Amino acid sequence: MSSSGIVHVWELPQHSVGLKLPDDLQSSMVENALGLSRNGAQGLAEIVGFKEATINDFRRSRFETTTLSFITRLCDFLEDKGHEEFSMRNLERKIERIKSKWVGKSILSPKFPMDFNSEAGARVVAGILFDGGITSAGYPFYSNNEESLIQRMIRSVEEVVGAIECNTRLTTTQSKTVVLDFPKILGEILVSGLGMVPGHKVLENPPIPEFILSAQRHVKRAFLRQAFDDDGSVGLGSRRGSGRSINLFQYHSKREPPTRLLQLKELIEGFDVPVNGPYGPTATHRAKRGYTSYGWVVQISNQRDIRAFAERIGFSLPRKTRALEELLNSYVLPPRFKKGAIEEEILKICKEMKRNDQKITIERVGRELGRGEAWVAEVMRKMVKRDKLRVAKSKGAAKTYRGGFTRKQFDLVNGQGEAA
Repeated sequence: MSSSGIVHVWELPQHSVGLKLPDDLQSSMVENALGLSRNGAQGLAEIVGFKEATINDFRRSRFETTTLSFITRLCDFLEDKGHEEFSMRNLERKIERIKSKWVGKSILSPKFPMDFNSEAGARVVAGILFDGGITSAGYPFYSNNEESLIQRMIRSVEEVVGAIECNTRLTTTQSKTVVLDFPKILGEILVSGLGMVPGHKVLENPPIPEFILSAQRHVKRAFLRQAFDDDGSVGLGSRRGSGRSINLFQYHSKREPPTRLLQLKELIEGFDVPVNGPYGPTATHRAKRGYTSYGWVVQISNQRDIRAFAERIGFSLPRKTRALEELLNSYVLPPRFKKGAIEEEILKICKEMKRNDQKITIERVGRELGRGEAWVAEVMRKMVKRDKLRVAKSKGAAKTYRGGFTRKQFDLVNGQGEAA
């Protein structure tokens, strides 16, 4: 398994993967090997551990592919005898076709070594982790109702692995959601080459591959954009200004956040974009197979952080990009106040709340001022930085990983007319 995101052919399962090299190359390999073995085809068969028929079939290119295990042993023998030109490192760039042994469709002119540590590779990995998956039998798929994302996924896969054959189908006759069914050989590459986990995501809880977490910034951005294009949403909020947010939901069969969602949060925060959550369970779903899954969400939920998300990560899907622009345009710039008049007004309201033993929250202050919570939050954030207020209690889950959250609470600081 590759820790770098670069997959070589020899990292794939030896007995379940088949290759096709150029006819003349296969013939040359056998002819050279026969010349180096003492007893001709019989001796060579003993050396490589395969029947003479397999050797002859490979020399004549009788079949569409030959197992990777046979080719590897033949290459090792030739390399040991000084024929470096027949090493797997040299031959992997000359492969014409690769497929799972006896199963499914092929990748033509595979691009070994395959570089998933790239923008296209990051999109492939994210697409499989979020709107796609790998079945327990090892078949990868990607599902979406946006034609542009379907076509981009095909292009991304082919940019990394080579020309690939895939089937498209609708989830139902009435549905507009298209499913791309990729050949099993891509699943072999993703699982054996990158360490991705097959099986139902809700049950298996697959992590984000380590190479993505340590990748360069442009690769991480491509991964995050694909994830948000697939499963992200824009919350335009209420007239009062609350509820405006960028959200991404994922499900897990346990009452705890899925690993990929926790890792996704870390990736986003690596762009200096604060993220709230995961919160949950926000929803439950009873599957036909009998298990229950629980929904979890991460959120980016104030004007400054949403703008940072838009500038540093963003969406590439036009529909969601327009929704994000609409969300940002919904923020009304606060009027200018002379000599900090608005901050003095907020301090006055906070002092009154403290005298009445009321909790000082953005919601309460906004209601007293008659202004939206998002705008008030920005002002109070600046007041904390200027030591005019302090955070008495941070926003967080009411209980560990329980639905809902407690609001952030503030208090006065010394020198503002009240003791903290």
